[in-house]
Amino acid sequence: MSATSVARQRFSRGTAVITGAAAGIGEGLARHLAALGMTVVVADIDSDRAEKVAVDIVSAGGGAEPRALDVADPVAVDSLAAGVFDRFGSVELLINNAGIETAGLLWEVDLDRWARLMQINVDGVFYCLRSFVPRMIATGSPSCIANLSSVGGLNTVAVQSPYIVSKHAVLALTECLYQDLSIVGAPIQVSAVIPHSIRSDIFTSAQRDAPTENETANAVFAAMQRDNVEKGLDPLVAAEHMVEQIARGEFWIHSDDELCTAAAHRRGRQLLDLLPPADPRDMLARMGVPIPKGQP
Repeated sequence: MSATSVARQRFSRGTAVITGAAAGIGEGLARHLAALGMTVVVADIDSDRAEKVAVDIVSAGGGAEPRALDVADPVAVDSLAAGVFDRFGSVELLINNAGIETAGLLWEVDLDRWARLMQINVDGVFYCLRSFVPRMIATGSPSCIANLSSVGGLNTVAVQSPYIVSKHAVLALTECLYQDLSIVGAPIQVSAVIPHSIRSDIFTSAQRDAPTENETANAVFAAMQRDNVEKGLDPLVAAEHMVEQIARGEFWIHSDDELCTAAAHRRGRQLLDLLPPADPRDMLARMGVPIPKGQP
């Protein structure tokens, strides 16, 4: 059986709930899963964009319904879970994707921005698990949960510490979920999604919503946005590749097998050899970002 037929068989029916599904990776996943035959709940804080994505999917012959959702609101998350199970009876695939970025030196990060990022990137995943997992267990049918970490959840990078910290947390949370579900014997697959560069506006959104005065951080984010546009994977292409891996029951899900595996190996070597974090000046040089004055 080919990889494609595995996904078409497993995800040709049922309900998928995707947070942050109105743009970027989430939108790509929503469109691809709908094309395979699933009914997709397009959940996003941007209700207008969520509705547009859902309307586009339905116009193309798929099944989708928009839902306005701030994952940082546990009451809203639980209301979404209750409503989805009341309407569809089950959820075969839950993808916790909603997340934001921010730039700056760690000690310069705005307190409110730090709190908001953690509420969305970490607490939001926990809230979704807390609301959906008991209902998925009660249903008793095979299902899957995929949490979006990042290559930034394997390694560390300068001037984006809040995001990196959050993605390390999501990866740890996902591994713990895998173990906890194993204890109770629930028929729920758990997958950790480790995307590399997938085209989105996450960097420009961060600079718009939480601007920093640090020149190096701004230059790094500008370079990352440039590379994202020029070299990043199309969200639909990435979604197809990742969904195939999820369908095969894999734990580690990569958007780019070679680059994501290399990131895992770098982390492994660092821990095995007890090395310090990578010198950020190497990253700056690769990006063409000037090294701040006063640095050797």
